[in-house]
Amino acid sequence: MPVQYRFDSHIVIIEVVDEYSMTDFRTTILNSLADSKCPTDSVLLINLTASKSIYNRTTEDVSAMARFVATLGNRFHNLIALVAADNLPFGLMRMSSAGSEERGITSRVFRTLPDARKWILSNIDESRNRLGNS
Repeated sequence: MPVQYRFDSHIVIIEVVDEYSMTDFRTTILNSLADSKCPTDSVLLINLTASKSIYNRTTEDVSAMARFVATLGNRFHNLIALVAADNLPFGLMRMSSAGSEERGITSRVFRTLPDARKWILSNIDESRNRLGNS
C-alpha cells in the first residue's frame, strides 16, 4: 500500500511510497486518527522521502492538502513535522508548512526522519500547553 500509518510514542507517522492519490493520502490520515490505537495526545509526522507522486503535485494540490490537514489540527495538537529529502519536495513542503501555519498549525520541514522525530517530540509539551491540554 502506498500510504500507510504507524504509531511511535505519541507520533502518528504517515509514510508515503511511490505513487498514490490525494484520496489515498486523506483516507490514511483519517484512518490513523480514527484507529483505536491512536494516542489521544498525538502529533503528526508525514514522511515523503519515498514519494514519487509529490513530483507530480501542483501547488494547488499541496495547498489543498495543507488546508485539509489543518482542519484536523485539534486531533494532533496542531503540531506537524514533514520529511522531504530532495529539493523539490522539500520546497513544496515548506510552502505547505507556511500555509498550515496561517491556519494555526506549528510545522517544520526536515530532510531526515530522525531530525523530524527529535523536533516533534521536543515540541509536544509546548503545543499541549498552548492549547490548554497539559
